[in-house]
Amino acid sequence: MVAAVVLVAPFVLVGVESVVAFAVVLIEGMKATAVLAGAGLAGGWLIWLLGLGGRPWHERVILGAGLGVGFLALAVLGLGCLGLLSRGNAVLLVGVVGLAGLIRLAVDVRDLSAASVRARDEAARAGVRRPGDRMLWLWLLVVPFLALTLLAVCLPPGVLWREEGNAYDILEYHLAVPKAFHDLGRITFLPNNVYSGFPLSYEMLALLMMALRGDAIHAAFAAQFVNVALAVLWLAAAWLAGRAFSPRAGMLAGVLAGVTPWIMYLAGIAYVEIGMLAMGMCALGAMLRAMMTTGVAGGEAAAVGGSFAGAASFGAGSGSGARVASWRWFLLAGMLTGLACGFKYTAVVLIAVPLAVLVVFEVAVWWKKLGHVVLLGLVSAVVFSPWLIRNAINTGNPVYPLGYSVFGSRAGVWDADLEKRWQRAHGSAEAERSSVPMVARVVERTVADERIGPVLILLATWGALVRRDRWTVGLAVMLGVQFVLWLGATHLFARFAVVLLLPLVLLAARLLERPVSGLGRVLLAVVLVLGAGWNFYAIGGLFYVHTRLGPSHEPIQAYDKLEWFVKGLWPSMQEVGAINGLDAGAKVMLIGEARTFYLRRRCDYAVVFNHHPLAQAAREIPDDEELLDWLRQEGCTHVLAHWAELGRLDGTYGLDSGLDDALIQRLMAAGMKEVRVFKLSEDGSPYATLFEVPGHE
Repeated sequence: MVAAVVLVAPFVLVGVESVVAFAVVLIEGMKATAVLAGAGLAGGWLIWLLGLGGRPWHERVILGAGLGVGFLALAVLGLGCLGLLSRGNAVLLVGVVGLAGLIRLAVDVRDLSAASVRARDEAARAGVRRPGDRMLWLWLLVVPFLALTLLAVCLPPGVLWREEGNAYDILEYHLAVPKAFHDLGRITFLPNNVYSGFPLSYEMLALLMMALRGDAIHAAFAAQFVNVALAVLWLAAAWLAGRAFSPRAGMLAGVLAGVTPWIMYLAGIAYVEIGMLAMGMCALGAMLRAMMTTGVAGGEAAAVGGSFAGAASFGAGSGSGARVASWRWFLLAGMLTGLACGFKYTAVVLIAVPLAVLVVFEVAVWWKKLGHVVLLGLVSAVVFSPWLIRNAINTGNPVYPLGYSVFGSRAGVWDADLEKRWQRAHGSAEAERSSVPMVARVVERTVADERIGPVLILLATWGALVRRDRWTVGLAVMLGVQFVLWLGATHLFARFAVVLLLPLVLLAARLLERPVSGLGRVLLAVVLVLGAGWNFYAIGGLFYVHTRLGPSHEPIQAYDKLEWFVKGLWPSMQEVGAINGLDAGAKVMLIGEARTFYLRRRCDYAVVFNHHPLAQAAREIPDDEELLDWLRQEGCTHVLAHWAELGRLDGTYGLDSGLDDALIQRLMAAGMKEVRVFKLSEDGSPYATLFEVPGHE
């Protein structure tokens, strides 16, 4: 009953808010869900190959889903690098994977049906009736958060969120890079967009949606729905990880994972963190089983003087299933950790390293712990290696653009000037040019951030105080390692601290590891309900201000309105409509602008961390008319100068020498003609200007 309400209610709420959004959910959402569900079910075969086929079905399905989705992204990478990224091949890939998933499901359903009949008969003979658990109704707290997430992904990229520059990174990178691959018909190195060298597992899944649709822009909603499916996997993985302690702990972990505002915030847009969190929590769930299995099966708890409580609760919480050697769990955890790193570089230091530290608290002798750390690291590196190999081939640096001082770079790809610009933007010291004390900034972006939510901090602290054993210490140390690495290895973005959710959710879940008195259950339920309400008020209010206009707060009704951006009807995106309205053979040189996702005409550009082709040409060609002729030779029919972005980028990260107003004046003196000026208001200053290159006909 509870499961049915949780599954159906969000769709009802979406329909109440907007019939258009409901249609987008049914069409685009179901498409993306079907693709990822097929891959997730197919991952069950990998679980069997790892020797974990005797484990309970819920373990195999959830952890198999992590493997299936992660390796689907790698399969897309392989097809793309081979130049086999056609719509037909995408359909074939999805069909084969989906068929494998359906066969795996059929086998599992057959086995489950037989087991269910046996269990029911045994219970009837014994006169046993399983009591209901009223706390299961707490799952209903997840419903409004899921509904809000569904509404968010029905909005075109660019509406949410202001803190993220209204999807600046998405329009420049997360969707723009796979769009470039889609238009090229293959995955290759993009020298004008440094982000194309990042690990791109989410982008590969988005690219698959684009290939299936046959149009990158129209696939935007399906690409965003990928994150909804990954958010569900995150929630399920949290439930599974919590069940390593007890079934009720699993329930509390799942609920907390679903009502944390960060999840809705990130899953509602085309960002990569949700996939990273989902794979990371799957890895953590597998590791907890590995560590606790060692203590039970190997009997080393007493030998090392460790607490046996967690290992004992593992047996109670994980249900029936064959015991397996701990190394198999660590092999699985390593694979999932490598897949997490495939979503974002920061997972290497903020997930892989803390997970390795957590092994110290395994109930085992020291040499076995060391072996497990080595196994975890080696398998993670192997699974992560396709991204490293690709970079090594393309740039000479396996972790491009990071590690330049260690690995260097191939000539023409990266240099000292670009490295300085990158460090200015991303180095923790350089990026934080603020008068606000560092302690205040750190608190504001972690424990005081409403997107983490006070209820999670409160319950995690409460859980750590109540369950003082080796597992609590291990999770607390993992949290501390993540926090220290976030401080020292990142530029202190609040979004980069979302990895703290992994240990926080489990620390809080341990409150229900053991039976709680009636008064204790009531108190916990009240705190959870009030905390979830506070969280929804915070994230719901943020969504509200992004989707309402004017003093009357009229809804903008932007659901399914991609054409608002494609046609330049969205404020500050007028130039997109003008460029898309040019002749089909037009090619535009973009200066200052790198958000190319909505552009349907060919364009040359460079993100701020790459050398701009026009700036390089201007330094090498002193004659103005020859420079204009260079543009013609490059096939450029128009030039867009985005004054607002040029000013912003020059004042923050820095620009290539010569990429300024004087360059435009040189080209105008040589005959380049102003075609259209773009303003936010009639009496405002131009934020961009479109020019035509004469003689391009």
